[in-house]
Amino acid sequence: MRWTIRKKFFLGFLLLFTIAALLFNELLEKTIENNTMTVIQNDLTKLQHTSKEYIKQFSQLHSAKDDLFIEYGSTIAQELSKLHAQSVAIYKTDGQFLYEAVPFNIPILKENQKYETNIDENSSNELQQAFQNKAAYTPKKLTEGTIIYFAYPVYIQDEFYGVLRFTGDYSEMYKHNQQLLNSFTLLTIILFVGVFVISLLLTSQIIKPLRTLTHATKRIADGDYSVNTSINTSDEIGELSKQFQHMQNEIRQQIHVIESEKEKVLVLEKKRTDFFHNVTHELKTPLATISGYAQIIGEKDFDDSLFLEKAAHKIRSESDRLNDMVSQLLSFSKAQSDTTLKSFEVFDLFPLIQSICEDLQLKATKYAMPIHVTGKSFMMNGHKDEMRQVIINVIDNAIKHGLSNHPIEICVNDSITIMNHCQPIPPDIIAHAFEPFIHTAAKGNHGLGLFICAQIIEQHNGSISFNYQQPYAIIEINLPKLATIRQ
Repeated sequence: MRWTIRKKFFLGFLLLFTIAALLFNELLEKTIENNTMTVIQNDLTKLQHTSKEYIKQFSQLHSAKDDLFIEYGSTIAQELSKLHAQSVAIYKTDGQFLYEAVPFNIPILKENQKYETNIDENSSNELQQAFQNKAAYTPKKLTEGTIIYFAYPVYIQDEFYGVLRFTGDYSEMYKHNQQLLNSFTLLTIILFVGVFVISLLLTSQIIKPLRTLTHATKRIADGDYSVNTSINTSDEIGELSKQFQHMQNEIRQQIHVIESEKEKVLVLEKKRTDFFHNVTHELKTPLATISGYAQIIGEKDFDDSLFLEKAAHKIRSESDRLNDMVSQLLSFSKAQSDTTLKSFEVFDLFPLIQSICEDLQLKATKYAMPIHVTGKSFMMNGHKDEMRQVIINVIDNAIKHGLSNHPIEICVNDSITIMNHCQPIPPDIIAHAFEPFIHTAAKGNHGLGLFICAQIIEQHNGSISFNYQQPYAIIEINLPKLATIRQ
């Protein structure tokens, strides 16, 4: 059997309330009983006093020749019986029964009249005690009610006259006490049942939100993070619900971050795989060319001076191409190094671009491409040599792929824009402009230049884009710009 909180509370409360009810009822019963005995003892003490006073007065009014109880016992018994509404028995000093008066209007006393003529060891306890100079009483429970036998020795001026035994009906007192006990018992049951029901209701109020949280935990474990766990209470359960929702939101955010990072890792892994394949392919091409020409001119019967001159030129060209490719790969590896090891500084990018354009103007002049630079100061925090490499690479590409007799326009404002006239560019080339080895067939470009530029710009928390708007090829670079401080 599964011991749930509800069952534990139910059995615990049931056991606790049952024990408490029994103890309370027992205590109440003892209290009522003790109170009853006190009332009876006071009543019997009063009865003894009044009856004794009556006998004193009677003895003063009626002088007996020999023995007061022998001569006037029947009168005394009848008068005391009428006075106290009890049976009254009189015994001589030697224990001999003399007379008993019974009120016939009290059926229980009439039906339970008890004559004891000889006082011996088998006599009633109260009579034995009375003949030992002690007042004593004996209660007796009957089907019709309860009666009490009370006996005491009668002494007048230290003279022992005999023993009186009263038999009184105390049924009403015991009945009233029993009704009182029953009422208290019923009240106790109602009270504890009420407390028990309220406790169960409170337990249900505690268990219900706990079940809600348990159900939500299972759904979250199954991957459902949209489950509602709101519990509108101001107690500890409500606080637990708020903390659970906070944890739920944190888990949801962390899952989102992990999924996002996972996608980034997958994209990066794909890029690295593609890059490795492209590098492998690009390295194989010049190596295959060099190896092919070397095998031909290395044959024993080779004797072709024209082919030898062509082979030497081709081997040298491919070697230079291979050397350029390795240099760019080294540059890319350097760009991928930890940025925390790089020395960043605050500098103005505009004069740096102006200086680079002056240096590259010599190369651009060969193709009749004037370089025009316009703009304003552009303060940034970055690696100056890497930014120089980016600008040189982008302008060099503009010179290589631009049309002669057309200027290269560079504008430095909130971003850096480089524009040059060129032949129409296919959309697939534009879409993959910053991936490695896209333009391998064009004027000595081996397809790593813009890729390396994109890596450097990304490490500077910037972005670079490439577009074609006929007849211009446009590269736009966006970098975090520092505010210019005016003197």
